[in-house]
Amino acid sequence: MKTSEQLAKTKIYTREDLKQQFSITDATINTGIFQPNGHKSIWLFVTETKSIDMTQYKDKLVGDTLYWDGQTSGRKDQLIINHKEQGLELLVFYRKSKQEFPGAGFEYLGAFEYDSHTEGSPSHFILCKKRI
Repeated sequence: MKTSEQLAKTKIYTREDLKQQFSITDATINTGIFQPNGHKSIWLFVTETKSIDMTQYKDKLVGDTLYWDGQTSGRKDQLIINHKEQGLELLVFYRKSKQEFPGAGFEYLGAFEYDSHTEGSPSHFILCKKRI
């Protein structure tokens, strides 16, 4: 099952909302990349302007293109690169800052697809909004 079937584009979701909706107890939902158990989805939680105490990844949404830094460890890079081949949808939850929406929520932007990347620590990805 793909979680996009149960989400509404442009709706604001907090992590707590998503935990309740999908019965999630896994603490890794609090990271930038989360794969809900039993679903064919990868969730990316993207905050453009990070708090000063957070790793200062450089993420920016320009139109339908997301310029996004993966994780410094690079453990999930191949998951992002090969998401289509693995039958996984890549869903983006986005906010300009933690204070943008109540409860530190994110706007659900829908499905994106891997376009390209430059390897590094972290790798720099270009993801494009999926055309239906």
